Amino acid sequence: MSIPSDRAARPGDWEIAWRRPPARGIIFFVVGYALVDLLPVILPATPVFNGLALKDLADALLIFFLIVLYVELGLRAKIFRSLRLRAAYIFALLLMVQGHAVHFAANAITGVSERSDAGWRLADFLDEHWGHIELHIAFIILAAIFIGCSRSADAAGNEPVLSRTEKAGLALVILTYGILLAGDAVEGQTVPLMLPCAIVLCAWGLWPYVRGLGNSGAPVQISLYRRFFATSFGITVIALVIYGLITGGFPELSTLAAAG
Repeated sequence: MSIPSDRAARPGDWEIAWRRPPARGIIFFVVGYALVDLLPVILPATPVFNGLALKDLADALLIFFLIVLYVELGLRAKIFRSLRLRAAYIFALLLMVQGHAVHFAANAITGVSERSDAGWRLADFLDEHWGHIELHIAFIILAAIFIGCSRSADAAGNEPVLSRTEKAGLALVILTYGILLAGDAVEGQTVPLMLPCAIVLCAWGLWPYVRGLGNSGAPVQISLYRRFFATSFGITVIALVIYGLITGGFPELSTLAAAG
């Protein structure tokens, strides 16, 4: 049976031709990530359901929005073009959901328990350590997938040409995403995990570009998504180092705010 020519010319199910340019897709992703990260912090603790605060309700629901953001970005970067990549991506997303669920549930328990209670210490460990570690490992795995496997070139193999507005927007969101990741690592007490991984991801992602600087030929083209994640994790490294030098360690931001 022959395949109609219009059907054969269409992109595959995992290579959707999105209308929004890659740079704007990345900007959309970071704006969404910032909302997921900051809304539970800035919303009031007004009880809305069985003692559940508005900020906690937002925290519980926004994880689904975060999954949508990652799936959309993965589709744009043509991550799902093979079974292995799909499996690795889904595993990371499941790890993210589980880590967030452990953190959310344990945080609710410690919020209504006394330190002297028998289960408080375990709940605090699950909240402040286990849940955050799983969540941030998922972020690291997803970044590694984008750095190693993403594609932003068109059918002719050309990387997108960015306008001045797109370059400015991309620079701003790289700075924003890198700082947000650093803040998440400090607040989640996962700096011993995030800092070395961020160094590796930044070096790995930008190495082809750095290696090509000494060549007189055409500049090395690397995926826009690779540049975004690698540079963002470089910002994370810088932010964590500066924060550590200023504070003499990596105390939680909420602890500093309470002390102030």
